[in-house]
Amino acid sequence: MNLPTNRRILLIDDMPSIHEDFRKLLAVSSDAMDLLDDEALLFGDSAAAEQIEFELDSAYQGQEGLSRVQQALQQGRPYAMAFVDMRMPPGWDGVETIERLWQADPRLQVVICTAYTDHAWEDVLRRLDARDRLLVLKKPFDTIEVLQLARTLVMKWSLSLQAQSQMDGLEAAVRQRTRELSDEVQARRQAELALRVRDRAIEAAVNAIMITDHLRADQPIEYVNPAFERITGYPPQEVLGRNARFLQGDESEQPALREIAAAVREEREGHGVFRNRRKDGSAFWNELHIAPVRDAEGAVTHFVGVLNDVTAARDHQQALEFQARHDALTGLPNRLMLRDRLDQAIAHARRMQERVGVLWLDLDHFKFVNDSYGHPVGDGLLVALSTRLRETMRRSDTVARLGGDEFVVLLPGIHRACDASAAAQKVLDALAPPFEIDGHLLHASTSVGVSLFPEDGDSSEALLMHADTAMYRAKHDGRNGFQFYSREMSEQARERETLARALHTAVDENQFELHYQPKLDLGSGRVTGVEALIRWRHPALGMVPPSSFIPIAEETGLIVDIGDWVLRTACAQAQAWQQRWQLGLSVAVNVSPRQFRQHDLPATVRRVLDDSGLAGGLLELELTESLLMHQTDAVIETLRSIKSMGVSLALDDFGTGFSSLSYLRRFPLDLIKIDRAFVAGLASIEADEAITRAIIGMAHALGMAVVAEGVETPEQLAFLQAHRCDAAQGYLLGRPMAAAALDALWQAQRNRLDTPPAH
Repeated sequence: MNLPTNRRILLIDDMPSIHEDFRKLLAVSSDAMDLLDDEALLFGDSAAAEQIEFELDSAYQGQEGLSRVQQALQQGRPYAMAFVDMRMPPGWDGVETIERLWQADPRLQVVICTAYTDHAWEDVLRRLDARDRLLVLKKPFDTIEVLQLARTLVMKWSLSLQAQSQMDGLEAAVRQRTRELSDEVQARRQAELALRVRDRAIEAAVNAIMITDHLRADQPIEYVNPAFERITGYPPQEVLGRNARFLQGDESEQPALREIAAAVREEREGHGVFRNRRKDGSAFWNELHIAPVRDAEGAVTHFVGVLNDVTAARDHQQALEFQARHDALTGLPNRLMLRDRLDQAIAHARRMQERVGVLWLDLDHFKFVNDSYGHPVGDGLLVALSTRLRETMRRSDTVARLGGDEFVVLLPGIHRACDASAAAQKVLDALAPPFEIDGHLLHASTSVGVSLFPEDGDSSEALLMHADTAMYRAKHDGRNGFQFYSREMSEQARERETLARALHTAVDENQFELHYQPKLDLGSGRVTGVEALIRWRHPALGMVPPSSFIPIAEETGLIVDIGDWVLRTACAQAQAWQQRWQLGLSVAVNVSPRQFRQHDLPATVRRVLDDSGLAGGLLELELTESLLMHQTDAVIETLRSIKSMGVSLALDDFGTGFSSLSYLRRFPLDLIKIDRAFVAGLASIEADEAITRAIIGMAHALGMAVVAEGVETPEQLAFLQAHRCDAAQGYLLGRPMAAAALDALWQAQRNRLDTPPAH
């Protein structure tokens, strides 16, 4: 007998918006039709044959929900399932609501809806004692998941009722037949009982049906229907006379099997979901319902079992659970699973008086990879890096990805702080060898922050926050290293956040100003140009050094707006000087990598030159070596476009990065600037002198001029002049000064030239 599908669903939630969302989700929509198509692919056409139109009723408190369930039972139209919110103040909570619902309707299937992870689910399940009628749906909801749950559970309700009806019919038939044969001889009774059982078996049932003899030792199988062979692969002749435990293989210790064994021992109905093995050795999930068959005197003579292969539904549920707790790209645990494991590790460490370590990893310059090679290569690097981290750490450690280029390594059960530092060093060493991704050889490094339980916090939130803070210190200290958390870091982090907020205000209120450092031509001894250097005059903090706010501007993206302001202001000032003094002074402006990558730089330069009236030959743009190492063809095209305006291009801080003749030869550069780190060693350190001579000779051979930065002593200046360095700047030659100070300096020089000599 095929019963119609019960489409009635009850939603119990104190938020009206949730009810509106469910009504939209459970309406017949394109998502629902897609779901039917997916089920047809998974389970065959029969599973998707019926398009279900759900009947959704609403209740906003547990008491109201109980009233609706009782009313539905009185009307003979019970609900197939109910979605129940876990928290519904001020009334009953979800657990009490479910208990009362099941007192009224034990067959009601319940889905707990919650956005919280702080429930002790084992305690909830133990209290409710009904795992086969209870599922958990975490907020926010996934449309397909809600539709899948609704469709599966209403169909399961009807199928369970149908199975129960079949089992009741079989039980009644067997009892009736047993009473009829009670006065006959034992042989006739056994023969006709076997015939009655076989005659009444539902040969065409979709589910497998199995009948066992409860009166014989080891409960042998007496009958299986054709569906049993289809599901298990065993034909009847290979199973009759055997105990059904052979289907368990070597997995006889499953909890659900103990429930089935207890039901047989206590001669009652039972239900369980557990793994079985097919004849070919493959595993499948078996949902088994068993019920005793009693004779006229009430003695149990047989057990009838209905088997259902629920592997596909189980796999789907497990896939949903995996997706909820793992990173989609790398397969690593996500933030949710990390929090759970960290909470468990803290609880265990508290009992055992151990430590827990947290390593917060943030990849260095990962954005360069995405910008230079594309996101597919960047994703490939993240996957390869995840694999290397898993292989490096202990089996007991957890490597999680929080998103982007951030990872966390959980170190449970450590005893000393040095155990955490050793693990951090292992991470750095593991990432040192290059990665080969789609034909590209990529280098990856990371900055690592370390926090420890109990020293740095007694909760997962505190440990993660403090490890993150320590990671920023590691980045600040030069990257590709690790730092332990200290209380001073929290104060510094707060100061950094305060400075970041103030930086936004500085951009809006134009709190910046430019100072200009003279650049001296070493051949003529004349000042031929200046370098524009930004300064931040904070109304409360005073003058904030660039080293304090430029990294923050880079991270927040404000460097683009700041860079535009510097370029406009410097060009306008250079044009004003040109009109007033006619000195032909060039102005050098630094361009940040982010400004270069995220902005249409040639168009900006053209617009600034047009607006200011400055000739392109009086503007010099200074670029970093790291900027030239990525997307080489695009960089060359951009530089050529800028150079076509007459603008000079300088390579700043040469020698501190990936210095290479090959890229110097490829890029249209006009001059290179020797980093102050090498200039400081002139006349005292032979290696720095040799490097400086080599840079000057190499640049001249390539047709480029050379400027030395940071000249502070006469000996350094003399060395540079002796080796034909073209220009220099530094405190010896002139400190950075405001535009007004330079105006006064040139006015004084003009006055001296205009004053006639005394006679």
